[in-house]
Amino acid sequence: MNPVFSWFKRYLLQFVVLIAVIISMYALYPNFHVEASLERLIPLGVIAAGLAVTMIAGEFDLSIASMAALAGALTVVFSGLGLIVAVVIAIIGCTLLGMLQGWAIAKLGINSLVFTVGTLILIRGLTWLVCGGLAISVDDIFASDIFQVKFLFLSPLSASALVVIIGLGIFLARTRWGRELYALGSSRHEAIAAGVNYKRGMIVAFGISAGCGAVGGALTSALSGSAAPDALESMLVTGLAAVLVGGISLSGGRGTMVNVFLGFAIIAVLASGLAGMGSKAFVSQLFTGIFLLAIVLIDYGIRRISEQNKRGRQRKLAEVTA
Repeated sequence: MNPVFSWFKRYLLQFVVLIAVIISMYALYPNFHVEASLERLIPLGVIAAGLAVTMIAGEFDLSIASMAALAGALTVVFSGLGLIVAVVIAIIGCTLLGMLQGWAIAKLGINSLVFTVGTLILIRGLTWLVCGGLAISVDDIFASDIFQVKFLFLSPLSASALVVIIGLGIFLARTRWGRELYALGSSRHEAIAAGVNYKRGMIVAFGISAGCGAVGGALTSALSGSAAPDALESMLVTGLAAVLVGGISLSGGRGTMVNVFLGFAIIAVLASGLAGMGSKAFVSQLFTGIFLLAIVLIDYGIRRISEQNKRGRQRKLAEVTA
């Protein structure tokens, strides 16, 4: 089969849905601009990318939104050193915290879903502590001006997020550590028996997830010049919806950053278009839920048909060779 056709076939459902959503938004809202939706790359796109990495490894990181809020708070707290330096400090600090979380999950053998429920609450509490219980802002109100310029239709922040997603795509597809995450997600016992380092995989997966959350939170605070202890709480559910709509498997071992980008694009275009039409936030949530259920069910149906066809071909082949 032609490689290009095979590539499009792999993402056909998500492409069709995205095109349908874009056409619908232009039809319903003539002033809609699809490029404006890309600005949602910060923080939704990078948070979805971080969630996807842990899901590919067969795990969940429910603490990612709290990690993003903590990074935002640290960015404001350290902004006296310069906003760019503060962003770097926040990202490095939160990435190390995520790596520690991955090490603890691997060392203790605790289910990541259970463990990250605890760290979700713990890190959110730490964020409240860092903020002193109140929203905080940078002292220099002009410090964030460097993030306001635009290159074509992308801001420095959305361009940075795009680079992160592309970089993660290359890491997962082209590096040994990236391929090991797929192996751990799809056939863990076989992968470990074959020599894949489970502890290193967890440290890498949760470090990347925390780093992505930190990029989203730190750059959001850098742009706005402020942070709040309860910020970005909805990003966990929205990011998870984007990942699932994009086609990342809940059972691990399946999906790419192209899936993440398409899922993010569908959710972002939908939310941006509905917001432009003046719809309430719950309307966006309603449509997101409908899209999520519809795509999951369609994807399930396609896979069932594909499996039945495959079994039918194998049965016929067995009958011919018998």
